[in-house]
Amino acid sequence: MSDGTRSPARLDPSPAWTVVTEAPLTALSFAREATLVLASDESDHLTLIDLNGQKRASTRVDGRIIAAEVSDDGSLVAALIAGPKLLLLDAELALIDERTTLTEPTALAIDPHGRYIAVASRLNLTGLYTRYGRQAGRFETQQPLSHLRFIASLPLLVVASAYGSILGIELSPGRSPGSLQAEELWRQQPMCNIGRLAASGDGGMILSSGYTHGIQRYDAQGHNEGSYHLGGTVAHAVPDFAGRTIAVVTTEGELALLNRGGNVRWKTTLSRPAVGLEFDPLGRFVIHGFATGEITRLDLEPSGRPQSSAKKALGGSAVSSSRSGMGSVRSPDWTAPVAQTADQAETAVLTVLDNPPRVGVITNTNRLQVFTNTGGTLGQAPEIIGVGRILRTAPGWIAAATDRMIVLYDARRNGAQRVDMSLFEVTHLIVRPDTYGLAIIQERDRIGRATPAGRWVWTRELRSPVEDLALGPDALTAVSTEDGRILVFDPAGEPFGTYTANPGEPLCLVEAPDGSPPGLAWISLDRRAQVVRGHRADGRPVWESPIPWEGWQLYRVGPRVIITAPDGRALAYDGTGHPRGQSRAEASQGLFFAGPNGQVRRIVRQGVHLICTELNGRVLWRTITDEPLGPLAAGPAGAAALLGRSLAWFADSGQDADSTKPPSGTEDH
Repeated sequence: MSDGTRSPARLDPSPAWTVVTEAPLTALSFAREATLVLASDESDHLTLIDLNGQKRASTRVDGRIIAAEVSDDGSLVAALIAGPKLLLLDAELALIDERTTLTEPTALAIDPHGRYIAVASRLNLTGLYTRYGRQAGRFETQQPLSHLRFIASLPLLVVASAYGSILGIELSPGRSPGSLQAEELWRQQPMCNIGRLAASGDGGMILSSGYTHGIQRYDAQGHNEGSYHLGGTVAHAVPDFAGRTIAVVTTEGELALLNRGGNVRWKTTLSRPAVGLEFDPLGRFVIHGFATGEITRLDLEPSGRPQSSAKKALGGSAVSSSRSGMGSVRSPDWTAPVAQTADQAETAVLTVLDNPPRVGVITNTNRLQVFTNTGGTLGQAPEIIGVGRILRTAPGWIAAATDRMIVLYDARRNGAQRVDMSLFEVTHLIVRPDTYGLAIIQERDRIGRATPAGRWVWTRELRSPVEDLALGPDALTAVSTEDGRILVFDPAGEPFGTYTANPGEPLCLVEAPDGSPPGLAWISLDRRAQVVRGHRADGRPVWESPIPWEGWQLYRVGPRVIITAPDGRALAYDGTGHPRGQSRAEASQGLFFAGPNGQVRRIVRQGVHLICTELNGRVLWRTITDEPLGPLAAGPAGAAALLGRSLAWFADSGQDADSTKPPSGTEDH
């Protein structure tokens, strides 16, 4: 497409600043008149950033953010929250109102002056609300809408479905004060996936980002005025207010600037694809954001223009070409090579010992490597034969095992020795060398207690395979079996108690958490019945609590037990059976562990991120790496992970994130 527009002087863009969000970035919105950037991230933070890259305001909302927008004048911020709720916030992100909104909301938009909000849903309905949360009207479409955009100079709302149609909706005053009537003015059927809608101030240029179909251009009357094609997959295309210049990013990671005629004025390759793109209304700068959380302002500076004058024109930024410290991104405290090949790294097993702080690593070389928490290497334990790799810890000890052999590392004396035993197909192992010895299960149906020197104290053969193994007070040993029973053995291996689930199914079983009431020894999870139970030492139930979904795994984390679902949701209970925290679904199950003060934490791998959060999702820290993220381990002293072929350590500072309102019904941080 060409309209004869001549290209002005050659552009010479330069970065003015980069800021980093608290968690991975999900979306950007731009107040064109107030020149404020609204960033939303995966830890449910909303952050307003000014023209100089300084944080203007920040808040963490109660629930998962579906979408968030800021009005052009900066007076109103609206956020869609899972629930579903519509939050209305002022220019300082203070709450104006909170309302229940349409079921299954998908998108929202704010009119440039902050007077009205539009919310679309999967039910083919779009609701209109005033800035105070009162309903102003609604309209229905043939398809669910995924994109909404108010036109600044016209009573026009442009909407689009994810696939197949773009509509112009004319808005007019309704019968009652503050209400609106919506009428379809025009319709286009581009028949392609739509990534974004954007428009110039007068609506004379409405752009639809059509991925492989390029950029479709419409006017305010809905006439298709042609298309722009860059050779890439267009995710965002945004014009300046006058429609003279268009900023474009592709899913391949290219950032380009086009003139109105479609000629490329400038193009560059970004370090990774952008998830957000905004354009200054006067065409002076572009702001883009990566999923990693980096948000950058790029000044469009003609070549030969003095750097100082450019800064003056842009508000005299004092943080030009700098990175703000507002984010939680950190680097490892130290790294050390531990694997020779990628296969060794992928199949390695890690553990973190709390007292004294140590990190253990075992690869397919079957030799335990031990490091201090400051990165010092303490050597390797003797090689063990067999297949599989198991690491277990106890105060002062690390045990490494295969299916046929066990080695014990004494962290206090920095010495290791093989356990002199003939073993076959070890499936479960717990070590307490100072108080109990070793609890070992072979072939899932032979249980025994052994001394650290390798002498059997007692052994028993079970009639049903073992699901879980746990050690309790007074040298008691408990197992859950596939036929739905809990079997408890005394220190000499004699039956001490039993419990049978009805209906019978394998139960998850752990030792009661720290701080449990006297007499409570075990916690079990009945997955199908959706019940968590507390048991006495002899297996008799003391209490039971229902859980809202079918559990998948049960973990003991300090003073809590954690129940997880296959989709990554988690619930925390104390030793009395009361819920003490919850988390939403995560893409990765991750690893739960206790922080320095016993608080529940989770560490997950997510793309190029390694993220450490509190149970409620508040990000404590994260790291970004281009190396493959491998196995994880964590404890009160810190977290260990394999980044590529190297072991990386992240020491715990003992400090939690800034205190903000936690999600309702939660206590744990």
